[in-house]
Amino acid sequence: MMSDQQTDNNGNGYTLITIRGKLEPRVFGRTTKSEHWGVYIVTPAAAYLIRPLNSNPFMHNPLEPLCGKTIEAEGHIHDYIFFAKRWKVVE
Repeated sequence: MMSDQQTDNNGNGYTLITIRGKLEPRVFGRTTKSEHWGVYIVTPAAAYLIRPLNSNPFMHNPLEPLCGKTIEAEGHIHDYIFFAKRWKVVE
């Protein structure tokens, strides 16, 4: 993992990191009223719900068609979500 200190448009600091992992569809929020399918990036160290930075969490995830592929993504982690600023398929 590589990191680089960045600032968003509101002046909030966060660390940009680059991770590589396989995208997998998984159930998010199992046994809750908000249970639904989500796209996860799975690395040897952890699995994170992934979505594009500044995307609407209630809309279709544009990374879904890439499920099953390995990607390298740059972004930041907040709790259990990886917010991807950019990504590319690597295989």
